[in-house]
Amino acid sequence: MKMTIPRLMIMSLIACAGGVQASTVLGTFDCQKLARTFLASPSKNNMEALKVRDGKSCWQVIGSSNVNLEELLRSVRKGNFWAASYLAANLKSLDGGNLEDSLVALGKFSDADMESFLVLARKGLISTHEFNSALTMLPLSMSDDQIAQLSAMEDRAKRVKKIARKDLSKQKVLALKAINEFISEIKATMSES
Repeated sequence: MKMTIPRLMIMSLIACAGGVQASTVLGTFDCQKLARTFLASPSKNNMEALKVRDGKSCWQVIGSSNVNLEELLRSVRKGNFWAASYLAANLKSLDGGNLEDSLVALGKFSDADMESFLVLARKGLISTHEFNSALTMLPLSMSDDQIAQLSAMEDRAKRVKKIARKDLSKQKVLALKAINEFISEIKATMSES
């Protein structure tokens, strides 16, 4: 249903009569439109538009919809910085499988753009725990393949080592620590087999 101005005015009047503020109806519609725009083309301008329009309720349009969240995660996995930034800023509102999928997506983002991933941590958009988890969580498809896990972690460690920016040295040390600890766990499990 296309939302024309007269239709929005009627919906607002009905909502007011029912005790709902007109700004809530308009705000939800705005957020849905802004979220669709951002998901179709994650960019700085589209992300800023979501933040300007009451960030929490706009996040709910994405975070509470598995379809929308998966679309966001797809952009994150492909290495889109703005999608990763928006996800990182709202990670604390997720739990369960959606949180796990989001952390795996951020790990894939680090594979595509390790420097930008470290920047997200330096800016405080993700906690140390989320940072470590994103770096060490792998897709479910690797759960029974320790050789693939080891290879993926060694590749991540190589990407971290290539980062030369001095302002990211703390994040670089933390990343290597988390990755190397996980590599040790994988090797220990492999030697038990």
